[in-house]
Amino acid sequence: MTTDVSNLGGRQAGGALAVELTGLEGLKLPRKSWFPRSTVIRVLSPLILLVAWELIVRIGKVGEIFLPPPLSVLRVFVRLTADGTLPYAIWMSFLRTGQGFLYGSLLGIIVGLFVGWSQIIEDIVDPLVAAIYPIPKSALFPLFMLWFGLGDPSKVVTILVGVLFLVLINTVTGVKTLNPILIRAARDLGASERQIFLKVVLPGALPNIFTGLRLGAGIALILVFVTELEATNSGLGYLLWESYQLMLVQQMFACIITFGILGILSTWFIQWLEKVLCPWSTTVTRQ
Repeated sequence: MTTDVSNLGGRQAGGALAVELTGLEGLKLPRKSWFPRSTVIRVLSPLILLVAWELIVRIGKVGEIFLPPPLSVLRVFVRLTADGTLPYAIWMSFLRTGQGFLYGSLLGIIVGLFVGWSQIIEDIVDPLVAAIYPIPKSALFPLFMLWFGLGDPSKVVTILVGVLFLVLINTVTGVKTLNPILIRAARDLGASERQIFLKVVLPGALPNIFTGLRLGAGIALILVFVTELEATNSGLGYLLWESYQLMLVQQMFACIITFGILGILSTWFIQWLEKVLCPWSTTVTRQ
């Protein structure tokens, strides 16, 4: 239903509206920048680190066998990229990491939602998590090689287990810390248990799930390096270890920096995915 402005106070309403509009004339709306300050800072911080690294090596006269200058590492990085050595190593590690991360994340989210929602399932799963989670996942790798062989399956399973527990624990925390008033309100409005689970519990746990995914992405990169030290002749971890054995210091640093770049990209991707799938998540903007 539409309402005529003339019926809402006549001249007094019109005069008040004119005063408000006059006050807004001097108000300057913030202009949207193409390069937000946070983005600029994130780009500049590693560049400043590289400049400081170069100065320390050049001025401090540090031996290149211990800390090669960034420019020499960059030349090796370009050479490894041009001849296909580095892209192939990244691709092989990506396949192993991607499979382990995907399977571990899906399993962790599904089990975590049910553990957080059902007391019976929590009683069954919680002792197993408490017993297995503290075990270093790299210590399980020899056992997985015995079970699944020396190929990629043992590496994928090791990464899967490492990601699984981080995502599972964070998912359970997200379900447990959900405001019970929301669940009671949904029940009072006639929602079924399935609707509550899908429309209330799952969206409410998403911020914690994405926290687990970020932690899982980091542990996946660590474990792919560990698993590529043995029984393989490909991958970024293998290339890094081979560089160490041959004392190719610049190449070793190039591999280390590549691991760091992959970590940054995976974190940024998960953060972007969180903004898309979880826009209601509370974010704190620091000025």
